[in-house]
Amino acid sequence: MNKKLVKEFLIITFVIMIIFWGGCALISQSFDITVNNIFLRIMHIIGGFSPTIASYISLKRNGKVKSFKEWLKKIFDIKHNVGTYLLVVLFVLIYYLLGCLINGFEIGAPIFMILVIAPMVLVGGGNEEVGWRMILQPELEKKFGFNLATILTGITWWLWHFPIFFIKGTANINMNYFLFGIMCLTLSYALATIRKISKGVFPCILTHCLINGLSAIFVFNFSLLSCCVSLIVTIVTSLIILNMNKRYTS
Repeated sequence: MNKKLVKEFLIITFVIMIIFWGGCALISQSFDITVNNIFLRIMHIIGGFSPTIASYISLKRNGKVKSFKEWLKKIFDIKHNVGTYLLVVLFVLIYYLLGCLINGFEIGAPIFMILVIAPMVLVGGGNEEVGWRMILQPELEKKFGFNLATILTGITWWLWHFPIFFIKGTANINMNYFLFGIMCLTLSYALATIRKISKGVFPCILTHCLINGLSAIFVFNFSLLSCCVSLIVTIVTSLIILNMNKRYTS
C-alpha cells in the first residue's frame, strides 16, 4: 500500500470537506438558511468535489499521473466488456428492487428522465469515485484484503458525509445517519466488486450516477429491515461473483 498517497488523499479530502461542508452546515444552522442560497450551493458543490480534487492533487504529487489530461483518461475508461456493465445493472437492481419491495415506493419523475438525471448527478455523487474507488479502495486492498478494505472505505465514506446531514434543504437532512451508514457499506461492497472485476473507475462512476439518479424516480424511505437485507444480499452476491471470477481467471 502506498501510505503516502492514501494519507495525502484523505487529508486533502477531509480538509476541503470540513471547510466547505462544515462551513455550509454551520452557516445553515446558525442563520436558518437552506442550500438553495447561491453561496451555500457553491460551498455544497465544492465540498462534494473534495475526493475528486484530492484525487488529482495526490496522484499528481505521487507521480501516478503526469497531467490533467492523463488523469481524465484514467477516469473515463469506458471500454469494458459486457459483463462489467451487466454487473452495474445487477447491483443497481438489487438496491432498488429490495428497497421498493420491502418499503413500498412512489414514482417521482418519469422513468425516461434518468437519461437527463444520471449525467447531472455526475456532479452530485459520481465524481467521488475517482477518489474512493480509484485510490482508497485498491490501495487498502493491498494491505488489508478485499473485505476489510471495503469496510474501511465504507466507514470513511460514511463519516465524510456527516456535515451534509446538518445542511438545511439537502435530501440528507431528513435521513437517519446510521441507516445511511449501512447503505454506504452496502454500496461499498457493490462498487468495490465492480472495481475489482473491471480494474477501472468509470463503471463505478456509472453505478453511483444510476443509484443517485434513480432515487428521483423510484422514491422510497430507508428502513432497518431493507438496509440490512440489502447489505446481506449485496455482500453474498459480491463474494459469489468474486469467487467465480477467481476460478474463471485462474
